[in-house]
Amino acid sequence: LPISVRMEHVDAAAARAVFALLRAAGADAEILSYREPRFSRRSLVALRVHGERSLQLLHELGVLSAELLPLERPPRRVVARRCCRAAYLRGALVASGSVSAPRAAGHLELRAGGHAAAAALAAIAGEDGLRLSVAERRGSAIAYTKSKQTIRDLLVHVGAFDSALSFEEAEVMAATRERANRLTNCDEANLARLGAAARSQRQAIALLELDRLEPRLREVAELRRRHPDLSLADLGRRARPPLPKSTVANRMRRLLGI
Repeated sequence: LPISVRMEHVDAAAARAVFALLRAAGADAEILSYREPRFSRRSLVALRVHGERSLQLLHELGVLSAELLPLERPPRRVVARRCCRAAYLRGALVASGSVSAPRAAGHLELRAGGHAAAAALAAIAGEDGLRLSVAERRGSAIAYTKSKQTIRDLLVHVGAFDSALSFEEAEVMAATRERANRLTNCDEANLARLGAAARSQRQAIALLELDRLEPRLREVAELRRRHPDLSLADLGRRARPPLPKSTVANRMRRLLGI
């Protein structure tokens, strides 16, 4: 009986890419589109490969064994070189992978039919320093990572440079936003401390008889009373002659002591 390979529920874009590659290599392939008979009635895509030449080609590519059975792990000759491993992972990402949005929490996964296939993907990525974990999920298995650094490195490895740049841009924006928030919070805290200190200084000065103070202390007290919201450095700049902040602080401590 004639044998054919049928891949069902294939992503349409992935199916077109595989179809073009197989036809370019001389394989007999066809794309089938049909509607799901039950539930949400989605439009589904299947890719069918048939003919002796096509099956031999799939064997040479490491998809089928010599007995024309699907392989969970590609032969070593297929993933021996770095460029070949990158192409293999790129195919896995296009066919059954997903990546979180650049500004969301990091998550990249490559879905596989079983634990052995997912472990093979993790091992192939690990040969080039890309650490992926393996987990079981709803009757299938995944090789995944939540590290944004690993996600960027893997995207660069497989040639998805625009996507990697999107992650870089999102990280720069997040760092800039975090720094701005930190500076804003710091400024708010400084303003709160400045306001509390100025308020206590005004309350203390209100209890003093300024005419009985020595001129240097009286000048600082009058400056604080006229400018209740200025910092000590700004008060010093308004003195005549201008005073350094340390001098104003020392005189203010003496006023509070009195």
